[in-house]
Amino acid sequence: MRTRPAATVAVGAALALVAATPAFAAVGTTPAPSSTATGPVLNSVQAGSRLYIGGSFTRVDNTAMAGLAALDAATGVRDPGFKADVQGKVYALATDGTTIYIGGSFTSVGGVARTNLAAVTASGQVVSSFHPNVSSTVESLDYANGTLYIGGGFTAVNGVKRKHLAALDPVTGAVVQSFNPAPNSLVHVVRASGSQVYVGGKFTTIGGAARSYVALLDASGAVQPYDPKLAFDSQVFDITATDTGVYLGTGGHLPAGNSVYATSLGSGAQRWQVKTDGNVQSVETQGGDIYGGGHFNNVCLPRSDASTGCLVDFSSRKTVVVDDGTGAARSFATFNSAFGVWDLTTAGGNLYALGEFTKVNNTSQPGIARFLIR
Repeated sequence: MRTRPAATVAVGAALALVAATPAFAAVGTTPAPSSTATGPVLNSVQAGSRLYIGGSFTRVDNTAMAGLAALDAATGVRDPGFKADVQGKVYALATDGTTIYIGGSFTSVGGVARTNLAAVTASGQVVSSFHPNVSSTVESLDYANGTLYIGGGFTAVNGVKRKHLAALDPVTGAVVQSFNPAPNSLVHVVRASGSQVYVGGKFTTIGGAARSYVALLDASGAVQPYDPKLAFDSQVFDITATDTGVYLGTGGHLPAGNSVYATSLGSGAQRWQVKTDGNVQSVETQGGDIYGGGHFNNVCLPRSDASTGCLVDFSSRKTVVVDDGTGAARSFATFNSAFGVWDLTTAGGNLYALGEFTKVNNTSQPGIARFLIR
């Protein structure tokens, strides 16, 4: 998955798992050996046998490696054949299967001047033909059907006015003129698949339509009927869609704004919501299960006295497992630090949790945790 800069952070770190019983046992809770990172790991994308990771880290294992690295997806070990130091932070990654697209807040990649958006080859060489100029931070990227979608805090691309969301030619970086939904505030996440483009963030209007923090567009940028009508004052940080539902990671405000939020396809009607006391930054799928990770300590279930406090306290574990059918909650693995888990992804037979933690289950494992999918 791809991630975004910290906007609102609650104290504590957590990884949430949403799974249909008894699939919880399908992922081991003890991290397997892997490389480690010095500094935050914020996002990832798989291309072939490699898992590319981005962030503001400075080393992977004992090797200087600024902001961008490649791991063997199956083992989690750093690939020594990749090198492309980034001067700044990498918040987003995407791929067309060969080229790796990099978004964030940076001024150069591999010693080549690039402003907030770049492309590199599988070995880390900067792609010279792709040289867009993005006015501010790129928080999310995705590629589908020959188009690169970008979201973030920018207002212009290549001198063309584009507020927070744009579509680009993946070879040249030229702006696709016909795509211009112009959301009225930040975009944290873009998820594209075929002719559908899910968008999440802080906005309340997009494409001339009222949408609270999440919307579905077609490839032309036209707003589609999907509308969860999120009533809480919050933001959508991540989205994953399956053939049975759409899952949101939300955060920003208690009592209802921080959650793993499940909606139906089509209308976006709520299926269930699991509330937390901090942001849910990432959601991911594996075998029909939904995983979510973030900054929270506790799960807040409805109280009989209608108060807004957290009824279920998993602070000693800092994780939660939620049954997809019933909404029943239970704990998973422990992550330390305030920021915790920024990104989750499945790759090479593993579930990866990436973030700012230094320990998992009280064992030293900085930045990168690899859980075996059984």
